[in-house]
Order: sequence, then C-alpha cells, then structure tokens
Amino acid sequence: MTRATSPVLRLLVALVGAALFLLSAGHLAGGPAARAQAPASAPAPAETAPATTVSVGVTDRAGLLSAGDDDLLRTETPRIDFPPQVRHVEYLVFDDGGSNLNDTTLEFAEDERPDLLAEDRKKWAPGTLIVSNDAEARDVGLYCGDDVCVAMDLFEGSHLDGSLEAMKDPMRRDNTAVGLLAGAKAAADPTVLAAEFEGMPSWLPWALGGAGVVGAGAIGAAVAGVRKKKAATARERYDRISREYGRIAGELGGLDVRANSLRSPLADDELRGQWADVRDRFLEVDAIMGRIGDLRPESADAEFRAAAADIETAHTTVDQMETAEKNIDQLFRMEQGDADVRRRQLGELREDMGAAALGAEDARLSSEARELEARADDLARDTGATDFMDRYARLVVDYRLVVEAIREREMSDVEAAADAGDRHAPRLYDRDWRAGYGYNGFVPFYVASSWHSHDVQAAQASSSTNTGYSNASFSGGGGSSGY
Repeated sequence: MTRATSPVLRLLVALVGAALFLLSAGHLAGGPAARAQAPASAPAPAETAPATTVSVGVTDRAGLLSAGDDDLLRTETPRIDFPPQVRHVEYLVFDDGGSNLNDTTLEFAEDERPDLLAEDRKKWAPGTLIVSNDAEARDVGLYCGDDVCVAMDLFEGSHLDGSLEAMKDPMRRDNTAVGLLAGAKAAADPTVLAAEFEGMPSWLPWALGGAGVVGAGAIGAAVAGVRKKKAATARERYDRISREYGRIAGELGGLDVRANSLRSPLADDELRGQWADVRDRFLEVDAIMGRIGDLRPESADAEFRAAAADIETAHTTVDQMETAEKNIDQLFRMEQGDADVRRRQLGELREDMGAAALGAEDARLSSEARELEARADDLARDTGATDFMDRYARLVVDYRLVVEAIREREMSDVEAAADAGDRHAPRLYDRDWRAGYGYNGFVPFYVASSWHSHDVQAAQASSSTNTGYSNASFSGGGGSSGY
C-alpha cells in the first residue's frame, strides 16, 4: 500500500509547494522574516581597536588554503567582536575522511598541538576557539575551552548548531577560508541560532484546501497511473511464478534430498533450519496458486490488482526458493570437491578479510585479518585436500572472532537504529549468501560495516550536531556537523 500511494503523496507535496509559492508573493511579502542562520546585516559601526588582542593560528593539512586565504584569516579574525575570554583562534583544515571530526581534531591536538589542550588534557585549552573542517569527510567543527564555551554559549545547543550551519554553504562551494571565517563570526554572534519549527501557520489549511481543489484532476490522473502500474507489475510477476513454480515443484523432492545429504560442518542446524523454512513456505504457495489460478493474460486489470498481495507473496517465495536451490547446489559441489567452486567461495571470503584488514583501526585486529588472508591463500592452493571443508569451516570460525572483536571495539559507538530490526547474516535463500555465512553466528565484515554505517547515519539524522568523542574521558565543549 505504501508503494502504491507514494506518487500521490509526492504530487500533493508539489501542489502544496506551488500554492505556498503563490501565497508568499502576496500574503507573506509583508510578514515577519524567517529566522536566518547568520546575523542580519546592520550599518557598520565606526572601527575601533579590539579590546583584547586575539592571536590566530592556521594549520592546513589538506593544502586547500592559498597564501591569500591565510592572510584573510589572520587579518579578519582579530576584527571579530569576540568576548574578552577569547585569546586565540585556531583554524584547522584536514582531509582525513574520518568518521568523526571531533576525534580527528582531538588526535591532532594530542599528537602535534598540545597547546590546544588544557593541562589535564581532558578539555580544550582556556581562551581557545578552534574552527575545524575535514574536506574529505565534509564535516565542520567548532570547539572551545570551558571559559570560551560559557561566554559564547557554544558548549552545545542551538547557538552551536546555528554557527556550524553558517559554515556549510561556503564549504559546499569549496570556499574553505570563507567557511572558516563564517564559523568564527557566527560563534561570536549570540543571535545566530539553528532554525526551529514554529508550528503550522494559520493560513496553511486554507492553502492546502485550495491546492486540493486546483489539483483534484491531476490527483485523479496520478491515482489512475498508480493503479495501472500495480496491475502491470502483478501481471509480470504472475507470469514468472506460473512458469517457475511448476518447475521447482517438480524438482522439489530431489532438491530436498540433496539439501539433507550435506555433511560438511557448514551444514549445521541453522542452515538446515533455513532450508526447512523456505521449503515449507514454498509448499504453501500451492494454496495461493489455487486462489489465483483462474487468472489469464486477458484478465482485467482489476482482477490482477485484487490478487496483487497473493501474487507478491508467491513471487517472493519462489524467488527465495530459486536462490536456495542455487546455493545448495554450490555447497554440495563444494563438498564433492569441485575445485572451481571451492576457489570461488574462498575468494569471496578472502575479499571480505581484506576489507576487514583495511577497515580495522586496531593494528592487531588488522594484522589478524591479514594472517587469515594468508591462510585462505594457502587453502586455495590445496583445493583437492580431503580435509578441505573442515579447514574452511575452521577459517570461518577464526575469522568470526576477528569480525566480532572489530564490531565490539570500533562499531559500538552508536546505538542500533530504530529500524534495525532483526539483524542476521545473509541466509541460504538470500542472493548474497556465501558458504559459511551464519555458521556459528558468523556475520561477514561487509555486512557488519553496512549496519554500522546505517546506525551512524540514523544517529546523525536525529541530531545533526555530534558532540561526542571516542575518548570517553575527554569532555571538551563544541562539536561537528556534516555538510
């Protein structure tokens, strides 16, 4: 139902947008201005010497700032009306591409610039404002000593969010120096706040009503298009399952025998349970085909739409059964000594080990992944070994421990996303299943990494400003945000 109605919703949004645009030309012209990310322009006051001399540092590890950019930052920064607590502004430009600019900035300070840290190295140095950018990761950051954070209300919250937002447009245009300077200026201006939702305007229901009247014909046409597409999809899928269901049903007995004849360690209770699940669901398709078996190519669209849910269920099950059939055949051939299949499955496993070795930040875990790669290479040169399947299974078990350690140490920085659901390794009936996936709970690195990336994106979406550090003992103020 969601897929069928989404085009209509998009059309409604477009119509409402058009109505709002027309209204904004008249009704809103004299209304109050929307809150801006940056302060409104004001007559420039007569220039006065700053009350406090602010020193400026510029570190460009990405090589993005020209000599003119450096001069701009050093010349303009002391002219900003900072509170007296600000005694030093440090501009940092990275191209590390790290997942957390807060950590990148902290590690730089710990390794190369301890003067940016307080004496206890658990906070940023007093009197310091740090404006940071990672051009590769496309993140901007603002950090401050406690006294500066208090004076500028920059520890966290709406002013920090708004100041980071002020940096993003110049950064998106690759104008790094202007983006850095915009961050410093916004941080010094307490009126720069993140935009907030202020409720539905009183005229919006009227605009929606008008849009509904004007767009009724267009909406009707969109609904008709959705219904036609739904019928066409149902026809296409019914045609496929009509052909494939009969073939698989005729071969099911032999396939079941082959699945239950697997004897390697990889054919554990979990794998057998997955086969039983897809097999039993396939047997239930017979009842579905009985309900929809009267459909013909000449049947009306309405008949196909009425049967769409049954057709979708049958199509999914038949597709999974086809995949399980291919995967069982691959594992059977692997057990029987097929050298090509053995090398291919080892190659898939070895490729994942290489990704883990490159992706692990912990040097010891990366080294262990490399050692497992070497073992996989040795086994690939001995595909005719009588104990091949036992050695392959042991390799999977040992690699599982490495991946689990990487997940625990490097992928537990965020909670699982709300839509994470029941996460598991690819199953026998999934297209990306490979020999050993799910064995003793083994989840390949690429799957674990994709889960973590999703969780990080979900966390960033719920709170666009990141104020956390991997070093839990560090409590410096400020944070970062992506652009």
